[in-house]
Amino acid sequence: MFQSPVLFDFNREASNEAWYVVDDGVMGGRSQGQFFINDDGNGIFKGSVSLENNGGFSSVRHQMKPKDLNKYSKFVLRLKGDGKSYQFRCRSNTYERHSYITEFETTGDWQTVEIN
Repeated sequence: MFQSPVLFDFNREASNEAWYVVDDGVMGGRSQGQFFINDDGNGIFKGSVSLENNGGFSSVRHQMKPKDLNKYSKFVLRLKGDGKSYQFRCRSNTYERHSYITEFETTGDWQTVEIN
């Protein structure tokens, strides 16, 4: 059986060191996000999004070491959302300015999201 690589495994021993939050404050907005790993080993991203000062976004990002993913065709995320829409963004190269973007809906329950 073909086994896909795990890009990040949230667990109790995982570190959030390489994860960071970028909010609309970089352009004068008022949104605020937080990211941490809870006692159950889940990565938690939470906060508030404000439209003040032409803002309106909060994101959590991870800078990982380059990996050869050419033989794979999708990302699989296991997550529990809050019923809102989110975006998944990735780059094929660390230095690229553009991202590949997919929007997905969350249900409020644990779900598996497949992104081609």
